[in-house]
Amino acid sequence: MAVTVHHVCSHLSSFHPVRTRLTTRPVSRKFGANSVRCDGSIETQRVTVKNGNDSLDICRVLNGMWQTSGGWGRIDRNDAVEAMLRYADAGLSTFDMADHYGPAEDLYGIFINRVRRERPPEFLDKVRGLTKWVPPPVKMTSKFVGESINVSRKRMDVAALDMLQFHWWDYSNPGYLDALKHLTDLKEEGKIKTVALTNFDTERLQIILENEIPVVSNQVQHSIVDMRPQQKMAELCQLTGVKLITSLSRQLLILASQMLPFPAFFHKSNRVAIAGMEQ
Repeated sequence: MAVTVHHVCSHLSSFHPVRTRLTTRPVSRKFGANSVRCDGSIETQRVTVKNGNDSLDICRVLNGMWQTSGGWGRIDRNDAVEAMLRYADAGLSTFDMADHYGPAEDLYGIFINRVRRERPPEFLDKVRGLTKWVPPPVKMTSKFVGESINVSRKRMDVAALDMLQFHWWDYSNPGYLDALKHLTDLKEEGKIKTVALTNFDTERLQIILENEIPVVSNQVQHSIVDMRPQQKMAELCQLTGVKLITSLSRQLLILASQMLPFPAFFHKSNRVAIAGMEQ
């Protein structure tokens, strides 16, 4: 899954994301160091998501790690980490994962330690690890939230999470506000750099902002087959400055595979070129 960060305009169809080009070798399962690159200046490759004093500089194009969550075949950890290093070397150094994406956070922990050992400090400064927390809708106590976040910190081997994207799937339970307030406290303690959301609707996003919880972004699906964010979400984000991180849906990839002259590019053996990870 690839995800992109957009400046919110009055209408999402008017977005013009940075022209980032991935070049691939379409027939090889393992590709070399020169098989992918991100063209353009550093200024056009990156964007800052922010709310008040909270801000984070990330790539406009994120490497999604959803496919590590299971169901897509065996994951070779060494191959996966090597792929992550090649993408980071090419300038695509922001990785998007979740606590329930199989070994994604563990892979990031291995990857970031390789970066610390094998790359210069200025390279490490550009690497970002964005994760998600999707808890059951139980009582959100400070202890429960803190312990849950500590699991991700340990797996990713970082003192502070660059971004914690929170999801809540039972809006009849208002515990999401308690969870977000505890996450904000953890941010103040230095365990999280920025607090964000994933797949929240417009009504709840507005409630969260009215409770003065400084979320910097909301990750949602948006593509030619899923344009729901254009209805109300884009307008609210434009008014408040919250960025939308939009995921490229699997359906869009399937459509593209039928429309492009080289559908083999989307074949399972080459999907690493899109998603940034081995299948």
